[in-house]
Amino acid sequence: MNDIRRFIVFIGVFFFVACQKEKVPEPFVLPQASVLERILAQGVLRVFTLYNTTDFYVYQGTTRGFHYELAQDFADYLGVKLQIVDVNLNLDTAIARLQDGKYDLLAMGLTQTAERKEEVEFCAPFFQTNEVLVQNRRHAVIHDLRELANKEVYIPTAFSSYRELLQEVQDSLQIRFDVIELDHYFNEDLVHLAETGLIDYTVIDENIAKVSAYSMPHIDYALRLRENVSLSWAARRGEDLLVEEVNRWLATIRKDGKLKDTYNRYFEKVPVVPGNVSKYAFLRKGKISSYDHLIKKTAGLLGWDWRLVAAVIYCESHFDPEAQSAFGAYGLMQVMPETAEHFHVTDYFRPDSNIYVGVSYLHYLDRYLEEYVPVPEERIKFVLASYNAGPGHVLDAIRLAGKYGKNPQIWDGNVDFYLRHKNEARYYRDSLAKNGYCNGPQAYHYVQRVLETYNSYRNIK
Repeated sequence: MNDIRRFIVFIGVFFFVACQKEKVPEPFVLPQASVLERILAQGVLRVFTLYNTTDFYVYQGTTRGFHYELAQDFADYLGVKLQIVDVNLNLDTAIARLQDGKYDLLAMGLTQTAERKEEVEFCAPFFQTNEVLVQNRRHAVIHDLRELANKEVYIPTAFSSYRELLQEVQDSLQIRFDVIELDHYFNEDLVHLAETGLIDYTVIDENIAKVSAYSMPHIDYALRLRENVSLSWAARRGEDLLVEEVNRWLATIRKDGKLKDTYNRYFEKVPVVPGNVSKYAFLRKGKISSYDHLIKKTAGLLGWDWRLVAAVIYCESHFDPEAQSAFGAYGLMQVMPETAEHFHVTDYFRPDSNIYVGVSYLHYLDRYLEEYVPVPEERIKFVLASYNAGPGHVLDAIRLAGKYGKNPQIWDGNVDFYLRHKNEARYYRDSLAKNGYCNGPQAYHYVQRVLETYNSYRNIK
């Protein structure tokens, strides 16, 4: 919001408070400033959100996420700075801290339940989704909710909307099953447990299940439990002025299309536009892609087999020079604008420049990790994981491997386990995990895909 709009909001708050003075009995007590008034006066919007692959995360050194972007946009609208105070607390704890004034908003997708309406003030909904049952498609998949009888369904502790939903299912169908609440686990953690077969069933919002399925191909989420569920932010009870301002801003971004564009980038787009090129498409012609000459020319900077670089490019973009991800990465090697800027390249849309930036970044990661993994052949796996998830998360996995008695210089069966499981609270909350939550399964499978693709390319000269 520009200075004029900020002034208008501040004056509106002032007169609102002033009007209340006539209603205060003697002796006169100055009304407590509203949260919106404090935000405008101090110039800071304090929010709580969840650290996961959709709400708030760091990707290749850049902060992103659906609710993070919207919270930043609302802060800009108010003309203040955004401060993420906490992430990934138990929801009961987060609500208590909101009530105590530690946060101004819970910037996450909250379902409006009767229980929560007694605790918080809900803003207008951002969008609607469906709540679905997640199960492992490698097991016997159920297609009727009655088949849940005598089974176990896992949900995060304090997610009252899921608890109420599952109770409604039991009552309406006259069946009984166990609802088990797990502390220190969040939605994506439980989806991962279902993917690995450690639990049979969990509940999640369909939009998040859809994103999770990109990196967890064995989950099934076709069975809906409840449809058209509205998701909203929340403020402290009684903070009508702040809620009204959020709703005005929300109406603005809904009208100008920004809300829809942001939603589509995180929940509708495939993370990387894959194109329609098979990794075997050119092999019969004795080449891997139409960019082989550029890859051979640039791979020398890194010292890797050019066919390994080609495998990276295939897994990043399927050799589509116009590929664009939901995270803002572009081109053959899915280069982030910030990475291109670091290597002083502005025309990174061009295939040759894009490959140059990607290979330069791989070279940077290789040198960075040399101290931790001295054997070049073994280090390749660590570099690939870092290219996908960021070196900070790989270093966390190295530290965790050392802590738990594994070899921190070996990938297979050692460091890979801790990166793969770094979406589980017991690992990403470890004091050695300095970079927090990571979509570890995605990074783990990425390394596998690159090496499998490289193996299929090795007969090309």
